[in-house]
Amino acid sequence: MVYSYQVIIFQTISFVQGTYWSQSIGDKGILYKATKDPYSKLIVQSSTGSKKLFHVPKDRTVIVNRDTVHFLGEMA
Repeated sequence: MVYSYQVIIFQTISFVQGTYWSQSIGDKGILYKATKDPYSKLIVQSSTGSKKLFHVPKDRTVIVNRDTVHFLGEMA
């Protein structure tokens, strides 16, 4: 799979239940790390109301800073 860098302004973000994430606070915002092989799932709802499901590779960090999310991922 080819994963691309995503920067999304979002309204809500959901780390899909049943997948594995670690959470920490960093100077760039809240950091979530995908810890399940081969990937974890993330749902992003934009301010327009559209929802998209993304796969995030294992050991990749998702940075949530206010209403912006930065991550490597691929739409599911």
